Amino acid sequence: MRIDVNPEVLLYRRTKIVATLGPSSSDPRVIAELVRAGVDVFRLNFSHGTHDEHREIYERVRAATAEAAPATAVLADLCGPKIRVGSLASGSITLVDGDEVTVTTRAVEGGPGLVPTQYEALADDVRAGDRILLDDGNLELRVEGVAGSEIACRVVTGGVLKSRKGMNLPGVGVSAPALTAKDRRDAAFALALGVDFLALSFVRRGADVLALRELVDGAGARAAIIAKIEKPEALEDIDSIVDAADGLMVARGDLGVELPPQAVPLAQDQLVDLGRQRGKPVIVATQMLESMIEHPRPTRAEVSDVANAVRSGADAVMLSGETAAGAYPVKTVETMDDVIRRTEQYLWSRRAFVSSRRPEAVATPIPVEDALAISSAQLSRDLRVRAILVLSTSGRSVAVVSSARPLAPIVAVLHDAAASRRANLIWGSIPLAIAGGALEDPQALARRLLADLGLAETGQAFLVVRGFSPDSQKSFPSISIGRV
Repeated sequence: MRIDVNPEVLLYRRTKIVATLGPSSSDPRVIAELVRAGVDVFRLNFSHGTHDEHREIYERVRAATAEAAPATAVLADLCGPKIRVGSLASGSITLVDGDEVTVTTRAVEGGPGLVPTQYEALADDVRAGDRILLDDGNLELRVEGVAGSEIACRVVTGGVLKSRKGMNLPGVGVSAPALTAKDRRDAAFALALGVDFLALSFVRRGADVLALRELVDGAGARAAIIAKIEKPEALEDIDSIVDAADGLMVARGDLGVELPPQAVPLAQDQLVDLGRQRGKPVIVATQMLESMIEHPRPTRAEVSDVANAVRSGADAVMLSGETAAGAYPVKTVETMDDVIRRTEQYLWSRRAFVSSRRPEAVATPIPVEDALAISSAQLSRDLRVRAILVLSTSGRSVAVVSSARPLAPIVAVLHDAAASRRANLIWGSIPLAIAGGALEDPQALARRLLADLGLAETGQAFLVVRGFSPDSQKSFPSISIGRV
């Protein structure tokens, strides 16, 4: 037996790449290179930058991707209630194990024994015995008492604490809303720009998502909402969150601080499975190729992390600081693209894309859309079809077919450019915006598109799927088979 480590990769990558724009990647030339390297969705991080800066970058993205097919989408990531340390007099202090320290909500500069916080409600939220984690959980304080604005703590795990480092409160019922006043201003601005997705940070319950949904609907916008799962409370109310949102992001940074790190892979896999069962895309994010912020090559563990996300069936993997502030933004995307393609080729060659949305044994009939999705995946495998052409208005049909992870790529034909961009986050999709007149003969359209995309030759089979609707009562899906 020979181990093949250099397979001939698939023509079209199935797992999507989300890349964050920032100082290292906001130049128009770099944006164009990132598109060529394989970025499907650009992320604007509203935790940093001004509205004018975001507008300029957004316009550069639209200019660079105007002729791209599939079209590149834009995601605006809202900041949420960031809980941080305030300013320290010398820029940092050293916390010593066992020492007493006071955390204060007063607007003062900190120093030895005094840590200010920017979160004004902290004294109301914490109680004796609660934990306060600092700097991504590297430092830990234990609350011993609260008096007015002053929180008496004991240092459990010490070290150097720098100004404005993050603060996590595992097990504490944080009173700050997920959608802050700043988020509302940022969301209104981003919707006016025309972004395709809004990501809501620190979601704890479905009602958090519905608050943002009301804002989106009030603006008359069609941006899809991605709920970021980074609080343990979200895992307790995940069904209502999935129902309210259009997709999920497994934000492993804060989630890995508030949960034991060894619990995060289990949560990640279950969230990916749940997204597939509900036909909603899932992004796996944070520290995927972290070392490439400074180095031209990733670690072996990072490569395995990306490959495992692909194996689990995630719709997309995301780069944050690697492309926003790293030294090698384009090379990082090229590396991620290569890892995904090699992993997918191996899975494809073994017919190992997961092809069932539900457990094998079910006591009741499964929904029609689940059955059709599974049937499409089964037919694509058994008939060795070259592609599945999906005709869709909102993108729902694309998500349903994708959820079964068919072997064949999904050519998603949508009515307008905005729907096409949103569909670019869905696993396996090649979304194209095509005017209504061309849809009258789907078989002819499929033959033309598959030839243009280099997916099929004369005599090879394809499927045409259509008829799914967000309202299951109005859903009359069908599958037909054709040949080029």
